[in-house]
Amino acid sequence: MKKPLLVGLGRSVITPRQNVQMSGFARSQVSTGVHDDLYSCAMYLEDARGQRALLLVLSLVCLSRDLVARIRRGLNEKTGIPEAAIVFSCTHTHAGPGVVLDGYTVPTPGDYPSFLIAQAVASGVEAWKKRAPARVGFGRTEVFELGRNRRALLYGGLHPDPEVLIMKIEDAAGRLKGVAYNYGCHPSTLDWKNTLFSGDWPHYADEGIRKGAGGRVWTAYLQGAEGDINTGYSSELSAVGVDMAIRDYWYIEKKGQQMADVVLRALPGIKTSANVDIAIALDEFDYPLRESYPVTVRRAAAEAAAAKKKLAALEADPALRGSRILDQARREVFTTGQRLGAARRFYGSKGGPRKETIEHQALRVGPAVFSTLPGEVFSEIGLHIKRDSPAKMTFLLGLANGYGLTGYLPPAKEFAEGDYEVDGSLYSPKAEDACVAASVTMIRRVLPG
Repeated sequence: MKKPLLVGLGRSVITPRQNVQMSGFARSQVSTGVHDDLYSCAMYLEDARGQRALLLVLSLVCLSRDLVARIRRGLNEKTGIPEAAIVFSCTHTHAGPGVVLDGYTVPTPGDYPSFLIAQAVASGVEAWKKRAPARVGFGRTEVFELGRNRRALLYGGLHPDPEVLIMKIEDAAGRLKGVAYNYGCHPSTLDWKNTLFSGDWPHYADEGIRKGAGGRVWTAYLQGAEGDINTGYSSELSAVGVDMAIRDYWYIEKKGQQMADVVLRALPGIKTSANVDIAIALDEFDYPLRESYPVTVRRAAAEAAAAKKKLAALEADPALRGSRILDQARREVFTTGQRLGAARRFYGSKGGPRKETIEHQALRVGPAVFSTLPGEVFSEIGLHIKRDSPAKMTFLLGLANGYGLTGYLPPAKEFAEGDYEVDGSLYSPKAEDACVAASVTMIRRVLPG
């Protein structure tokens, strides 16, 4: 008799036990409490041939490669799951704690990184221990006006990829046990003034799905290609502290419920099967970094000085107090200052490596493939990967495997536009092709035959 598909689901709280410095935005605030808990959600899979895989999703802005390595090692020691078969993704909430990152440390009192490692391992061990015969199925739907293209708000801001991919997990008797949903959008609606820990809008999406599905259903938000997508505000105006009514809990509750509604409507139509096999592969690929920068340090410094002078003149006019004109002038100071800093870093690194080696993983579960992405890949690149993918369904996992610090990865055409995400990017315009090629290569590697 053929062995059944085994699935196990686990979850552990990773909310810091004390107030610590928060992460997301260029913030220095220390948390003052908890609005909703942060989690490490784990899904263990094992097919009839004994092929195993473990997916962990953490409510953090990102993980470091060092933390990923430590968690993988801990899970391997306790479960025997090969380290190369363990996949990580972060939701990218901007209302979470600072953690130790490769190359520098975001200071946190106590031992939060040790606590985080232990809790992430615990979620994976729980999933492994709870493995039981199961059925899985996959579906797709769309959600409109949850995420917006923040670089094109004046042009309607439509999300280039409103698709939501869904994984449905049932026990052997057909009872719903878990739901994972994949969509690209920053959970950063709560601005830097918020000092409560929160998963942002995915918290309310999870809550809505659990309430609508009934019972204690396991849920996980799988972040996608979200580099240019948020819930509808300007990154630059956010950076200079402009007050926006949408940057609050009432709004993220509405956004989360939008997602819950479309997922719940789609679930009944998703057929499940126990006849599912698994394949997983891991490899490394080189991404090209910038070979040039659009301005010299001298020119960038002059532009930054001019922006500051303009702002000072406008601030001296009482009639402009509280105006959008002042907001835009402050935005210009921010963007020119950012460009100056990026120019200094680029020219200061001349002679250094012109490539970044990135880990890619692909996990196939029946007809669906989960493909990892480094850092914050733009939605257009995500669409490019989906269109070129030979898989029937391609889930994109953003902020994956500890490559959060690689930052924004814009498509080649956006480099001429510049601005916040592009000016600070480490990558060459050719990195789009490298990302698509690496992703498709790994997807092909796990397909049957």
